[in-house]
Amino acid sequence: MERRIIRYCAIGDSLTVGIGSDIFSKGFITRYVYLTRQALNTRVHPAVFGKTGATTGDILKSLNHPFLYKGIKEADIITITAGGNDLIDAAKQFLQDKKEEDFFIALEKGKQNLEDIIKRLTDIKQNDQRYIIRMMNLYNPFPEIKGVDKWVEAFNHNIESLTKSPLIKVADIHHLFMGKEQEVLSSDHIHPNHRGYCLIANALTKLGYDPL
Repeated sequence: MERRIIRYCAIGDSLTVGIGSDIFSKGFITRYVYLTRQALNTRVHPAVFGKTGATTGDILKSLNHPFLYKGIKEADIITITAGGNDLIDAAKQFLQDKKEEDFFIALEKGKQNLEDIIKRLTDIKQNDQRYIIRMMNLYNPFPEIKGVDKWVEAFNHNIESLTKSPLIKVADIHHLFMGKEQEVLSSDHIHPNHRGYCLIANALTKLGYDPL
């Protein structure tokens, strides 16, 4: 017998939008929905709330939107892609002024925003214990810029710190993409290509679905 419909809410930046993938695959979400349907043997209804260029601050503000609030409230699965644009903006500023303080500021702001995003989600879900939050850490789109990777790792440390609840897990995309940037990034050298998004979907699936 087929189980209940799984409602999936995808929140985030251009990775949630699927920038860099072809028009048919729509980033990692299409494959993640397929793999989830196979794993749970039920239909999965996705609701996608992604915005190209969104920072952690932008994503935090978006959680007050009525449609997104409803999507979160009803969701069994929530995925979040956040932090990449904070890092990219800091790197662009660093290339202009050569001040590592740019990364430090982005790191601190991003950490607070991510903590507030998780708090907001758990507040919306209240006492619901039958849902999961899945995140991914950041890969380094600028491996050629010396010193950036240490800030990627620092940002990822903050993302990992959000997994205090068993309902929240983080996929390690950083190490999946490391050294393979030419193979997994699109022609803009920033966003994943089809192969990169497939790796993301597979990594999210491997995190499992308990307690659904």
